[in-house]
Amino acid sequence: MRNKMMLVAVAGTLMLAGCGSKTESSTQLDGIAQDVQAIQQGQQANSAKIDRLAADVAEARASADRANSRLDQMGRYTK
Repeated sequence: MRNKMMLVAVAGTLMLAGCGSKTESSTQLDGIAQDVQAIQQGQQANSAKIDRLAADVAEARASADRANSRLDQMGRYTK
């Protein structure tokens, strides 16, 4: 019985100690929230850059196709 009471007392003390550091936990959570927000903003910026690069690649591919078509036509005329 005495061991059980000691266990309850220790558990109660630990629980109260955990409540005492709530401001520290809140500060840590705020820091983590700011980090997550920064990561999300970075991801959005990267997505925008990828979209612009995809458009540039499509334009370059179309230009290369046109150039290849002109070269093919020039080859037909010289033969």
